[in-house]
Order: sequence, then structure tokens, then C-alpha cells
Amino acid sequence: MRIIILCSLLACHSLTFAQDALANVQEMFDNGLYESVIEYVHSFEIRHSEDLLLEADAYHKLKEYEMAISTYDRVLSRKKDNVLAYMRRGAANLELGEFGFALKDVKKALRLSPENPEANFHMGNICYDQGDLKNAVKFYRLAIAFRPKYPQAIYMLGAARSEQGQYKEAEKAFDQVLDEFPDATYNLAVVKLEAKKYTESLELFDKAEESGIETADLFFFRAESKFFLGDKHGACLDYKRAGNLNDEEALDIYDQYCMKSKKKVDRKRRDVIHMDF
Repeated sequence: MRIIILCSLLACHSLTFAQDALANVQEMFDNGLYESVIEYVHSFEIRHSEDLLLEADAYHKLKEYEMAISTYDRVLSRKKDNVLAYMRRGAANLELGEFGFALKDVKKALRLSPENPEANFHMGNICYDQGDLKNAVKFYRLAIAFRPKYPQAIYMLGAARSEQGQYKEAEKAFDQVLDEFPDATYNLAVVKLEAKKYTESLELFDKAEESGIETADLFFFRAESKFFLGDKHGACLDYKRAGNLNDEEALDIYDQYCMKSKKKVDRKRRDVIHMDF
């Protein structure tokens, strides 16, 4: 009888310890300490699907996609119907350009859990990546329906609407997530530019730069806003800054329009910044 009680107490203690350890790992992950997550879980003598999933997600966040995929494989070897592992392995495969594997995994996740918001979101990303904007919008809207105020889905809905030329809808989406994602300010500025709201776009490009975004695209598009507002000097300064960041289109405009005073050619179409997930 004493042996049975002792075994029960040891099992209880072991379970409590495992739960506490997992809670510690989750806290590290939530605080963005992804390297610490990986190091900590590697100290566990016995691995379970829960801590393996957090390890895989940490690799994913660090953009170590191949390590993430192999760790998601280990999760699924222990728990074959793990929806999170399927959808996130699919997302990692998409980052590596493995469209077929990505589609297979996310479809499996949706079969297991059709109303899972994250699974619908990842299917939207697959459609977006393949240029199927109609279905991308459909899945982003489903994700938002299943998880109202889902910031990543709202953001990407804005990106898809922008690609469709539906700038009013894109503005509405990006406006909702400005506080969540600094890139949304830049994207909203691009949308305002495409909608010919040049003063508003210029203000947003300035704000995006203040937030730390200093890409060639930002300087190029801000130059376009200044051009349409009649500020040739300001536009040329930004075309030059974009050119210094190896933007060939900006270099050509700077050479022909700014230095040789030739007529400025229309800009080529460019994508907005997209998010890493």
C-alpha cells in the first residue's frame, strides 16, 4: 500500500514539475526569447508534443524553417492529428517555396478543424502567394470571422485588397492594425499613393520612416508622392536615397528626370511589404 501511495505521489510531483516547466517555456516564448526556449527544452529528459511544438514555433520565429519543419515532424510523430503542427509546418514550407507541401499540410489542418482561424489564415497566405487574390480574401475573411480582430489576418486582407486595386477596403483594413504593426503604416501610405491621396501618403511615409523603416521602396514611393505634389527637389532627394540602396528604377528616374530634366516615366508596379509569420 505504501509503495502504491509513494508511486502516486512521485507521479503527481513529476506531472506538476512538467506543467511548471512547460509554463516557463511558454512565458519565454511569449516574451520573444526564442533561443532560450530552444536551449531550455533541450534540457528535458523526456520530450512531449507540447514542448516540441514550442521548440518548432521558436525555430519558425527565428526563420530557421528547415529546423522548424523537422521539429514539427517530431510533434506529429507523437500526436498525428495535431492541427497546429500541420498548419505551421505548412507555413514554414511556404516560406521555403515548397508550395505543394504547404498546401497539403494546411488542407489537412482545415479537414481536422474547418473553423480554426489560424488554419484559414495560412490558407489565405497560400492563395495570396499564388496570386489567387479572390480566395485569399475569402480565407482571410473566414479567419477574421472565427477570430474577430485577428490582426495578422486583417493586415493581409489589406494587402490582398491593395493588390486587387480595392484601395478603400485596403485602407479600412490597414487602419485597424496601425498600432500592432509598424509596416502597416507604410502599406497604408502605399495605398493612399495608389488612390492619389498624395498629401496623406506623404505624411504616412514620414511616419513610417520615423518608426525605423528605411527601405529603398519607402524612399521611392515617398519620392512619387512628392513628385505628384509638385516638389521636384524633394522627390529627387528621395529617388537618390532609394538609388543609393540599389533601386535601379529610382536610379534611372534620378538620372533621366532629375539630372537631365527629361520627362519622368511612370513607375512600375511594386508589391507592398509583407509580414513574416
